[in-house]
Order: sequence, then structure tokens, then C-alpha cells
Amino acid sequence: MTPDDRALPVAYITLGGAGSGKSTLSRHLSSLTGAAYLDKDTLAGPLVRVALEAFGQDPSDRESNELYLQRVMPAEYETLFAAAGRNLELGHSVVLDAPFVAYLKDPDFLRRSTESAGWPAARIRVIHVRTSPEVVQQRLIERGSERDRVKLAGWDAYWERFGALECRWNTGEHDVVVNDDETAFTRLRELVQQI
Repeated sequence: MTPDDRALPVAYITLGGAGSGKSTLSRHLSSLTGAAYLDKDTLAGPLVRVALEAFGQDPSDRESNELYLQRVMPAEYETLFAAAGRNLELGHSVVLDAPFVAYLKDPDFLRRSTESAGWPAARIRVIHVRTSPEVVQQRLIERGSERDRVKLAGWDAYWERFGALECRWNTGEHDVVVNDDETAFTRLRELVQQI
């Protein structure tokens, strides 16, 4: 890394499934760094709900909804990357909080998305949030969200499909944070200090 690289804004991309704790870690990361916190569900969630309801779809079942997966979800991520790009242009570091589950197998997804959104030069740190199935299941039960109803009803199938996905992106610097307990916050602080 050159001194010029250290002067660039940083795009922290936290990824992990529902209940992994990625949003908690993302908010903590934003607090530690002063980076703008960009949550996909906050930026696009109400519009997604309205769109799915307008098409007569169940807004709580997204993982098996083809309309959502093929048309709505790509627009959510396009919005997220565009908002991040505008902040980066202003020299502001950002934290992108989204699961990215549908895109993890595509090695070129991150490069294409940042180019399409017109990102300026920036350092990209991808933080993989890993959490055990028992902890994830308990967190989903405790938060009681309508969106988790389908996941919990078919827990074994859900975890088999979404629980242990590997990110194959070939862009950015990649780190792993295990988030089963409070030590995740220590690991996150260590990563920030390295940067």
C-alpha cells in the first residue's frame, strides 16, 4: 500500500446472512471510523415493500420470490452502490450494510457494480461476518421480524442454502470477523487500526 492509497476514502463492505450480526458490526464500524453508514434495507426497504405488494407478492418472502430476485433486488443493490459512489466522490468513507448473498459466487460482481455506479478511486475492504447457526437462529427468534418468519419455518433448508456461503469476489481486500460473541468488536477495532 502506498501513501496515496492511505489518502483514499475507504468503502467497507460488510456481508453476511440474516441474523449474522452484520448490521450491528456495520454500525459499530461506522462509529469507529466516521464512515457514512449505508444500509440497503433503510435506503430501499419501503420501496421494495410497496413494489412487492403492488405486484401481489408477499413482502416477507424474498428468498424464493422470482420477481424480487430478478427485478427488485438488483435495483436495491444499484441504489446502494450509487449512494456509496456519491459519498466516495465527496471524499467520505462508507460502510455498506447488505447481505449480498445472491451475488457472492460471482467473482466479478463487485468490480462490475462499482464501475456501473461510477465509483472514484477508493480502498475497498470486504468484511465477511461469520456466525454459527445456533447463534443466528436465536437472533432471528429474538428480533421477531416478519421477514424472518419464512426462514425460521424452514430453518434447516434455509441454513443449508444460505448459512455457509463463501464470497468469491476478486476485488478488494478481504477480512473475516467471527460474530458469535463480543470478541467480534475487538476484531473489528483491530482491522480498523490496520487500515
